[in-house]
Amino acid sequence: MKKIVAISDTHMEEWIPPPRLEEVMRGADLIVHCGDFHSFEVYEHLKSEYELKAVFGNSDDKRIKSELSEVELFEIEGIRFGLVHQGNYLNYFDDLGYKAREMEMDVLIFGHIHRFHVEKIGKVLLICPGSPTRPRLSIASCAVIEVDDRKLDVRMEIAQEKFCGMERLGDLEELQEGELQEGG
Repeated sequence: MKKIVAISDTHMEEWIPPPRLEEVMRGADLIVHCGDFHSFEVYEHLKSEYELKAVFGNSDDKRIKSELSEVELFEIEGIRFGLVHQGNYLNYFDDLGYKAREMEMDVLIFGHIHRFHVEKIGKVLLICPGSPTRPRLSIASCAVIEVDDRKLDVRMEIAQEKFCGMERLGDLEELQEGELQEGG
């Protein structure tokens, strides 16, 4: 069995990950990053510490864009994976499904939308791990993908209690309680 941890959209100047993300990444056979590291130092750190497959994102610096490509393809236990940063849309991913089929991929992992998403389009599985540091319309997350004899298990892991820019999930609960009390 192989354990892949997928992350994207870290947008960090230096690698100071949430402790929960480090815990999830520990023991992974492969880390995949779907772009928007933001700084070359973060990319270099991940490359030196982990087995890494990655693509550049729209916010990455010139050095990252010169080292990485827009698309990365690899195979694990007979399953063909592809990585890209983004598709054409933020809520509909048919274009990514078509792209994966054209590239003859079984699984396409992508980023850019900063929220966890898993969807099957035809025979292609699309996975967006979300952002472990800057979530949008979701909680900070990553994806754990376990591959065992051509079988996949995909799950979302909460990277930290940060919800859509709030510092912690408790902020949301407190906000909701305050609205309920005001509303009567």
